[in-house]
Amino acid sequence: MKLRILILFSLLLAVWGFLVLRAAQIQIFPDHRLAKLKERQFETSLAIRSRRGTIYDRYGKELAVSVPSYSLFVDPKMIKDPKKTAKEIGILLRQSRKNLYRKFTKKHNRFIWVARQLDEEKVQKIRAMKNPGLGFVEEPKRIYPNGSLLGQVLGFVGRDGRGLEGLEKSFDKSLAGEMRKIMVARDARGRPLLPSASVFNEIPDGADIELTVDSDLQFEMEKQLSESVAEFDAESALGVILDVETSDILAIGMTPKVDLNHPFRSSSKDRRNRIISDAFEPGSTMKTFVIASALKAGVAQPNTKFFCENGRFQIGRRVITEADSHHNFQWLTVTEILAHSSNIGTSKIAFKLGAEKLRESLLEFGFGHDTGVNFPGESQGIVQKLPWNKHLLANISFGHGIAVTPLQMATAYAAIANGGVLRKPRLVRRVKSYKENDPQDMSVDEGRRIFDEELAAHLRMMLTVATGGQGTGSNARIPGFLVGGKTGTAQMVDFKNGGYKSGSYIASFAGFAPAHNPKYVIYVAVKDPKKAYYGSEVAAPIFAKLAQYGLRKLSIPPVILSQKNVMEPEVVEEKTWSKEQEQAIAKALKEVDKSEFPDLKGLALREALRRMGPTKNQVRIKGSGVVSRTSPSAGEKWEKDKSITIYLDEVQ
Repeated sequence: MKLRILILFSLLLAVWGFLVLRAAQIQIFPDHRLAKLKERQFETSLAIRSRRGTIYDRYGKELAVSVPSYSLFVDPKMIKDPKKTAKEIGILLRQSRKNLYRKFTKKHNRFIWVARQLDEEKVQKIRAMKNPGLGFVEEPKRIYPNGSLLGQVLGFVGRDGRGLEGLEKSFDKSLAGEMRKIMVARDARGRPLLPSASVFNEIPDGADIELTVDSDLQFEMEKQLSESVAEFDAESALGVILDVETSDILAIGMTPKVDLNHPFRSSSKDRRNRIISDAFEPGSTMKTFVIASALKAGVAQPNTKFFCENGRFQIGRRVITEADSHHNFQWLTVTEILAHSSNIGTSKIAFKLGAEKLRESLLEFGFGHDTGVNFPGESQGIVQKLPWNKHLLANISFGHGIAVTPLQMATAYAAIANGGVLRKPRLVRRVKSYKENDPQDMSVDEGRRIFDEELAAHLRMMLTVATGGQGTGSNARIPGFLVGGKTGTAQMVDFKNGGYKSGSYIASFAGFAPAHNPKYVIYVAVKDPKKAYYGSEVAAPIFAKLAQYGLRKLSIPPVILSQKNVMEPEVVEEKTWSKEQEQAIAKALKEVDKSEFPDLKGLALREALRRMGPTKNQVRIKGSGVVSRTSPSAGEKWEKDKSITIYLDEVQ
């Protein structure tokens, strides 16, 4: 009996000893398996992004910021009445009660998101319910203080905080910062014990980004584009403004606008940055680079004359005509060809240059490959491979049969304005990360010289003539300043049926101001205007308003436009023309003043005077009605000191 008791006692002692040792092992020595089990039972993790960095304009104005918001989650095990709760939350948040009920009855889940980034009013109403199964997590919400300003450029973020379009997407890694996991403890019942909301603020912010954009210029440009679309009943409009010296993008916008705080109210087509991603036939703005190529190759000079076939030029079985049926030019200098935008004259210059040299030169100007701007989805445009037949060569010379982006066109004109250096356009100035003491500057591209300063000066002079009284760009002029530029009117391609759309055009203007010391390069284009379609009527006035606003913003004093100013520009306290350039300008202006008198027959008096353009000639009006004849006659040379008589007759 004693033996049995002793054996039983020994067994119990051994069991208790084992339990004590096991307890000591658990308490003193770590066990990874048990630690993981403990984490699953008493802890849960939340993946939280850091506060997204801010996007600023060049002067520090906020364009995209992150503000605190609260997101609602549910612990289904803590919901006492799922049906009632689903009804209350569904009415408040305008969500499906059935979907909410399914979430609230998933008892095996302890954390389910219900709604993200709620406003303060809804948060207070949910808290007032005092439902223990509902809780909030503070997380940043992206807002855009200026609404639609710079809409297609900034882009936007999704509910998960990731950039979906625009700069928000291309710089997402820098702006977003780091993703952090926050461990949240649970009580004995498995309920999450959320720490103070300040824990989420301790996560380092993402990097801030400073753009090259001037938000004042941006606002003015978007305003002018919107007004032009309304005035001419157009489909859309776009524009870009570059700093001449650096090719910094000072403004870049388009219509229709996109409200970044509600981006999905706009179609994907309207959200696309067409200035960078879309290429189209530019029309006559391309003539500048054909003429530049000819001057560079030495096959023509500004005063070289070409016969313009009286307005009809046969190439094989096809006929090239001028854009305006009233233009029946004979002999024109290269400067006059650019000023009057002669299709036939430009075609003949292209023929003399040759397809191979022209294509090579266009590629040097940056057409046919991307500009290098840091923005997603940039188009390279289209410069067709050789061989080109004569008809295609003629078409390309006046901006058809080739496709370019608006940014490519503006960048190429900047090379003319700055003296012959092609630079990559810059949209982002610097990226400032919380990890770095000093910001990371995006340096200005040194660029590559594509022609010498003398040639650039000749081109600027010729483009100044193109905006003179008899040039197609006369509506681009601004009081007190010389400006240079070129109009463009291109028929729109019919991608559905092939060929071109009848009566549909893209009106454009590319230019710089002021001409003697360029500060801005401005390119604007209006798509499918209904009430007028020439670039001179639709796009040139937009350029004039933007250039005038920009020069006023820079406090640049005006130059009085007179012969004295042209011949003696040294009175201006800025960079001036050289003596040779002054003489060339005077000669070119004199040649244009002696240009052919337009055909005004059949026009109303107001339209006739508009066709003539500003003139210092004495004008006599005889009779009433529409124009029956003029002195000088249509096509006759006319000079500044010669009087003009317009005879009117009543319409029979």
